[in-house]
Amino acid sequence: MNDYGTLLKKIRQEKGLSQKDIYEGIMTRQTYYLIETNANMPSFDKFLMILEKLFISVDEFLFLLDPESFPTENHLYHQLSQAVFKKDTESLALLTERSEQLYTTTNNKKYAHLNLISQAMFYLNSGQTTFDTIGPLKRLMLPIKQYLIGIDKWYLYELKLLNNSLYCFELSEAIALGTLVGEKIDTLGTLEQYQDIKLHIYLNLSCLCLDCQDYENTIFFSKLAKENAQTNYRLFEMIIASLNYEIAQAMIKKQPANSNITNYLTILESLDYQATVNEYKQNLKKNNIY
Repeated sequence: MNDYGTLLKKIRQEKGLSQKDIYEGIMTRQTYYLIETNANMPSFDKFLMILEKLFISVDEFLFLLDPESFPTENHLYHQLSQAVFKKDTESLALLTERSEQLYTTTNNKKYAHLNLISQAMFYLNSGQTTFDTIGPLKRLMLPIKQYLIGIDKWYLYELKLLNNSLYCFELSEAIALGTLVGEKIDTLGTLEQYQDIKLHIYLNLSCLCLDCQDYENTIFFSKLAKENAQTNYRLFEMIIASLNYEIAQAMIKKQPANSNITNYLTILESLDYQATVNEYKQNLKKNNIY
Protein backbone atom coordinates (compact mmCIF):
# COMPACT_ATOMS: atom_id res chain seq x y z
CA MET A 1 0.00 0.00 0.00
CA ASN A 2 2.91 2.32 -0.64
CA ASP A 3 0.89 4.48 -3.06
CA TYR A 4 -2.23 4.90 -0.93
CA GLY A 5 -1.67 8.66 -0.62
CA THR A 6 -1.16 9.11 -4.35
CA LEU A 7 -4.48 7.36 -4.97
CA LEU A 8 -6.28 9.48 -2.37
CA LYS A 9 -4.96 12.61 -4.09
CA LYS A 10 -6.01 11.32 -7.52
CA ILE A 11 -9.56 10.51 -6.36
CA ARG A 12 -9.84 13.88 -4.60
CA GLN A 13 -8.75 15.79 -7.69
CA GLU A 14 -11.02 13.80 -9.99
CA LYS A 15 -13.95 14.69 -7.75
CA GLY A 16 -13.01 18.36 -7.83
CA LEU A 17 -12.35 18.57 -4.10
CA SER A 18 -9.72 20.65 -2.34
CA GLN A 19 -7.46 19.33 0.41
CA LYS A 20 -9.44 21.48 2.84
CA ASP A 21 -12.65 19.72 1.79
CA ILE A 22 -11.10 16.52 3.06
CA TYR A 23 -8.98 17.37 6.12
CA GLU A 24 -11.28 19.95 7.71
CA GLY A 25 -12.75 18.56 10.91
CA ILE A 26 -10.47 15.50 10.77
CA MET A 27 -6.83 16.65 11.01
CA THR A 28 -4.48 19.51 10.22
CA ARG A 29 -3.58 20.54 6.68
CA GLN A 30 0.03 19.47 7.22
CA THR A 31 -0.96 16.01 8.48
CA TYR A 32 -3.18 15.45 5.46
CA TYR A 33 -0.45 16.72 3.12
CA LEU A 34 1.91 14.07 4.54
CA ILE A 35 -0.74 11.40 3.88
CA GLU A 36 -1.20 12.41 0.23
CA THR A 37 2.56 12.36 -0.29
CA ASN A 38 2.79 8.83 1.15
CA ALA A 39 4.94 10.09 4.04
CA ASN A 40 2.41 9.27 6.75
CA MET A 41 -0.26 6.60 7.23
CA PRO A 42 -3.55 7.67 8.82
CA SER A 43 -5.08 5.71 11.69
CA PHE A 44 -7.94 3.47 10.60
CA ASP A 45 -10.66 5.73 12.02
CA LYS A 46 -9.17 8.76 10.23
CA PHE A 47 -8.82 6.71 7.05
CA LEU A 48 -12.54 5.88 7.16
CA MET A 49 -13.37 9.58 7.65
CA ILE A 50 -11.26 10.50 4.62
CA LEU A 51 -12.95 7.88 2.45
CA GLU A 52 -16.36 9.07 3.62
CA LYS A 53 -15.56 12.59 2.44
CA LEU A 54 -14.42 11.12 -0.89
CA PHE A 55 -17.70 9.15 -1.14
CA ILE A 56 -15.88 5.86 -1.60
CA SER A 57 -15.97 2.54 0.29
CA VAL A 58 -12.99 0.71 1.74
CA ASP A 59 -13.48 -2.18 -0.70
CA GLU A 60 -13.64 0.17 -3.66
CA PHE A 61 -10.50 2.02 -2.55
CA LEU A 62 -8.52 -1.20 -2.04
CA PHE A 63 -9.62 -2.51 -5.42
CA LEU A 64 -8.52 0.74 -7.13
CA LEU A 65 -5.25 0.55 -5.24
CA ASP A 66 -4.46 -3.00 -6.41
CA PRO A 67 -7.15 -5.01 -8.24
CA GLU A 68 -5.06 -8.20 -8.04
CA SER A 69 -4.30 -8.07 -4.34
CA PHE A 70 -7.61 -6.55 -3.21
CA PRO A 71 -10.39 -7.76 -5.53
CA THR A 72 -13.73 -6.63 -4.13
CA GLU A 73 -16.45 -9.10 -3.29
CA ASN A 74 -18.76 -7.45 -5.84
CA HIS A 75 -16.10 -7.65 -8.55
CA LEU A 76 -15.49 -11.35 -7.96
CA TYR A 77 -19.18 -12.22 -7.83
CA HIS A 78 -19.72 -10.23 -11.01
CA GLN A 79 -17.10 -12.44 -12.66
CA LEU A 80 -18.93 -15.47 -11.30
CA SER A 81 -22.33 -14.36 -12.60
CA GLN A 82 -20.86 -13.57 -16.02
CA ALA A 83 -19.22 -16.99 -16.22
CA VAL A 84 -22.44 -18.72 -15.17
CA PHE A 85 -24.52 -16.71 -17.65
CA LYS A 86 -22.15 -17.65 -20.49
CA LYS A 87 -21.75 -21.23 -19.20
CA ASP A 88 -18.03 -20.51 -19.34
CA THR A 89 -16.46 -23.42 -17.46
CA GLU A 90 -12.94 -22.16 -18.20
CA SER A 91 -13.65 -18.88 -16.39
CA LEU A 92 -15.28 -20.79 -13.53
CA ALA A 93 -12.17 -22.93 -13.21
CA LEU A 94 -9.97 -19.83 -13.15
CA LEU A 95 -12.19 -18.18 -10.55
CA THR A 96 -12.01 -21.34 -8.44
CA GLU A 97 -8.21 -21.20 -8.60
CA ARG A 98 -8.12 -17.44 -7.90
CA SER A 99 -10.43 -17.65 -4.88
CA GLU A 100 -8.38 -20.51 -3.44
CA GLN A 101 -5.22 -18.41 -3.77
CA LEU A 102 -6.91 -15.46 -2.06
CA TYR A 103 -8.13 -17.63 0.80
CA THR A 104 -4.65 -19.11 1.26
CA THR A 105 -3.14 -15.60 1.31
CA THR A 106 -5.72 -13.81 3.48
CA ASN A 107 -7.45 -16.61 5.43
CA ASN A 108 -10.65 -14.63 4.79
CA LYS A 109 -13.62 -16.99 4.84
CA LYS A 110 -15.51 -15.07 2.14
CA TYR A 111 -12.94 -16.31 -0.40
CA ALA A 112 -13.46 -19.87 0.83
CA HIS A 113 -17.20 -19.43 0.26
CA LEU A 114 -16.58 -18.04 -3.22
CA ASN A 115 -14.32 -20.99 -3.98
CA LEU A 116 -17.01 -23.49 -3.01
CA ILE A 117 -19.69 -21.73 -5.07
CA SER A 118 -17.35 -21.50 -8.08
CA GLN A 119 -16.64 -25.23 -7.85
CA ALA A 120 -20.36 -26.01 -7.55
CA MET A 121 -21.22 -23.81 -10.53
CA PHE A 122 -18.47 -25.54 -12.50
CA TYR A 123 -20.11 -28.90 -11.78
CA LEU A 124 -23.56 -27.61 -12.73
CA ASN A 125 -22.40 -26.01 -15.98
CA SER A 126 -20.07 -28.77 -17.10
CA GLY A 127 -22.72 -31.49 -16.97
CA GLN A 128 -20.70 -33.50 -14.44
CA THR A 129 -23.62 -33.71 -12.05
CA THR A 130 -27.33 -33.01 -11.78
CA PHE A 131 -29.76 -32.65 -8.94
CA ASP A 132 -30.37 -36.39 -9.32
CA THR A 133 -26.71 -37.13 -8.51
CA ILE A 134 -26.16 -34.43 -5.94
CA GLY A 135 -23.34 -35.96 -3.85
CA PRO A 136 -20.45 -33.69 -4.97
CA LEU A 137 -22.61 -30.57 -4.69
CA LYS A 138 -23.85 -31.50 -1.21
CA ARG A 139 -20.28 -31.87 0.01
CA LEU A 140 -19.27 -28.56 -1.54
CA MET A 141 -22.24 -26.62 -0.17
CA LEU A 142 -22.27 -28.13 3.34
CA PRO A 143 -19.84 -25.52 4.82
CA ILE A 144 -21.92 -22.67 3.40
CA LYS A 145 -25.15 -24.18 4.72
CA GLN A 146 -23.56 -24.70 8.15
CA TYR A 147 -22.26 -21.12 8.14
CA LEU A 148 -25.67 -19.64 7.28
CA ILE A 149 -27.55 -21.75 9.80
CA GLY A 150 -24.96 -21.01 12.50
CA ILE A 151 -25.31 -17.22 12.22
CA ASP A 152 -27.96 -15.80 14.56
CA LYS A 153 -28.65 -12.70 12.45
CA TRP A 154 -27.92 -12.32 8.76
CA TYR A 155 -26.35 -9.12 7.54
CA LEU A 156 -25.81 -8.07 3.94
CA TYR A 157 -22.97 -10.55 3.35
CA GLU A 158 -25.06 -13.52 4.48
CA LEU A 159 -27.96 -12.47 2.25
CA LYS A 160 -25.65 -12.08 -0.76
CA LEU A 161 -24.03 -15.42 0.03
CA LEU A 162 -27.39 -17.17 0.07
CA ASN A 163 -28.54 -15.49 -3.14
CA ASN A 164 -25.35 -16.41 -5.00
CA SER A 165 -25.42 -20.02 -3.84
CA LEU A 166 -29.15 -20.84 -4.15
CA TYR A 167 -28.87 -22.80 -7.40
CA CYS A 168 -26.08 -24.95 -5.94
CA PHE A 169 -28.30 -26.41 -3.21
CA GLU A 170 -30.84 -29.18 -3.46
CA LEU A 171 -34.30 -27.67 -3.87
CA SER A 172 -35.38 -28.67 -0.36
CA GLU A 173 -32.27 -27.07 1.16
CA ALA A 174 -32.67 -23.88 -0.90
CA ILE A 175 -36.31 -23.61 0.23
CA ALA A 176 -35.37 -24.22 3.88
CA LEU A 177 -32.68 -21.54 3.79
CA GLY A 178 -34.97 -19.13 1.93
CA THR A 179 -37.62 -19.41 4.61
CA LEU A 180 -35.04 -18.33 7.20
CA VAL A 181 -34.63 -14.89 5.60
CA GLY A 182 -37.59 -13.47 7.49
CA GLU A 183 -36.26 -14.83 10.79
CA LYS A 184 -32.56 -14.10 10.43
CA ILE A 185 -32.43 -10.73 8.67
CA ASP A 186 -30.96 -8.16 11.04
CA THR A 187 -32.53 -4.98 12.38
CA LEU A 188 -31.15 -2.95 9.47
CA GLY A 189 -33.34 -4.95 7.10
CA THR A 190 -35.28 -1.87 6.02
CA LEU A 191 -32.22 -0.44 4.25
CA GLU A 192 -32.50 -0.39 0.46
CA GLN A 193 -29.62 -2.83 -0.13
CA TYR A 194 -31.20 -5.35 2.21
CA GLN A 195 -34.56 -4.99 0.51
CA ASP A 196 -33.02 -5.44 -2.94
CA ILE A 197 -31.15 -8.63 -2.09
CA LYS A 198 -34.14 -10.05 -0.17
CA LEU A 199 -36.33 -9.42 -3.23
CA HIS A 200 -33.86 -11.27 -5.47
CA ILE A 201 -33.64 -14.21 -3.06
CA TYR A 202 -37.43 -14.64 -3.17
CA LEU A 203 -37.50 -14.10 -6.94
CA ASN A 204 -34.73 -16.64 -7.57
CA LEU A 205 -36.44 -19.14 -5.29
CA SER A 206 -39.70 -18.75 -7.19
CA CYS A 207 -37.83 -19.34 -10.48
CA LEU A 208 -35.99 -22.34 -9.03
CA CYS A 209 -39.20 -23.88 -7.71
CA LEU A 210 -40.97 -23.29 -11.02
CA ASP A 211 -38.12 -24.92 -12.92
CA CYS A 212 -38.28 -27.93 -10.57
CA GLN A 213 -42.10 -28.06 -10.93
CA ASP A 214 -42.69 -27.34 -7.24
CA TYR A 215 -45.71 -25.14 -7.86
CA GLU A 216 -46.87 -24.71 -4.27
CA ASN A 217 -43.54 -23.18 -3.26
CA THR A 218 -43.42 -21.21 -6.51
CA ILE A 219 -46.63 -19.51 -5.39
CA PHE A 220 -45.28 -19.01 -1.85
CA PHE A 221 -42.04 -17.33 -2.92
CA SER A 222 -43.71 -15.45 -5.78
CA LYS A 223 -46.05 -13.84 -3.25
CA LEU A 224 -43.08 -12.78 -1.10
CA ALA A 225 -41.26 -11.43 -4.18
CA LYS A 226 -44.37 -9.51 -5.29
CA GLU A 227 -44.74 -7.97 -1.84
CA ASN A 228 -41.12 -6.81 -1.88
CA ALA A 229 -41.31 -5.65 -5.50
CA GLN A 230 -44.35 -3.53 -4.69
CA THR A 231 -42.51 -2.00 -1.76
CA ASN A 232 -39.50 -1.13 -3.91
CA TYR A 233 -41.30 -0.33 -7.18
CA ARG A 234 -39.28 -2.90 -9.14
CA LEU A 235 -41.20 -3.36 -12.40
CA PHE A 236 -39.20 -6.23 -13.94
CA GLU A 237 -39.06 -8.22 -10.71
CA MET A 238 -42.76 -7.59 -10.13
CA ILE A 239 -43.63 -8.94 -13.59
CA ILE A 240 -41.42 -12.04 -13.19
CA ALA A 241 -42.85 -12.83 -9.75
CA SER A 242 -46.41 -12.40 -11.06
CA LEU A 243 -45.65 -14.52 -14.12
CA ASN A 244 -44.20 -17.35 -12.00
CA TYR A 245 -47.28 -17.16 -9.78
CA GLU A 246 -49.73 -17.40 -12.69
CA ILE A 247 -47.87 -20.28 -14.35
CA ALA A 248 -47.74 -22.26 -11.10
CA GLN A 249 -51.48 -21.70 -10.59
CA ALA A 250 -52.19 -22.89 -14.14
CA MET A 251 -50.09 -26.01 -13.61
CA ILE A 252 -51.78 -26.90 -10.34
CA LYS A 253 -55.24 -26.44 -11.84
CA LYS A 254 -54.18 -28.08 -15.14
CA GLN A 255 -55.43 -25.09 -17.09
CA PRO A 256 -54.14 -23.53 -20.33
CA ALA A 257 -52.27 -20.26 -20.28
CA ASN A 258 -54.60 -17.48 -19.16
CA SER A 259 -54.73 -13.87 -20.29
CA ASN A 260 -52.54 -12.75 -17.37
CA ILE A 261 -49.67 -14.96 -18.54
CA THR A 262 -50.04 -13.70 -22.11
CA ASN A 263 -50.18 -10.10 -20.94
CA TYR A 264 -47.08 -10.42 -18.76
CA LEU A 265 -45.15 -11.94 -21.67
CA THR A 266 -46.33 -9.12 -23.93
CA ILE A 267 -45.12 -6.54 -21.40
CA LEU A 268 -41.71 -8.24 -21.20
CA GLU A 269 -41.49 -8.21 -25.00
CA SER A 270 -42.33 -4.50 -25.09
CA LEU A 271 -39.56 -3.90 -22.54
CA ASP A 272 -37.12 -5.75 -24.84
CA TYR A 273 -36.64 -8.82 -22.65
CA GLN A 274 -37.03 -11.18 -25.60
CA ALA A 275 -34.55 -13.76 -24.28
CA THR A 276 -36.54 -14.02 -21.05
CA VAL A 277 -39.80 -14.34 -22.99
CA ASN A 278 -38.33 -17.13 -25.12
CA GLU A 279 -37.27 -19.06 -22.00
CA TYR A 280 -40.78 -18.79 -20.57
CA LYS A 281 -42.37 -19.87 -23.85
CA GLN A 282 -40.14 -22.95 -23.92
CA ASN A 283 -41.09 -23.73 -20.32
CA LEU A 284 -44.80 -23.32 -21.08
CA LYS A 285 -44.56 -25.47 -24.19
CA LYS A 286 -42.70 -28.18 -22.26
CA ASN A 287 -45.53 -28.26 -19.74
CA ASN A 288 -48.26 -28.17 -22.42
CA ILE A 289 -49.88 -24.97 -21.17
CA TYR A 290 -48.96 -22.63 -24.03
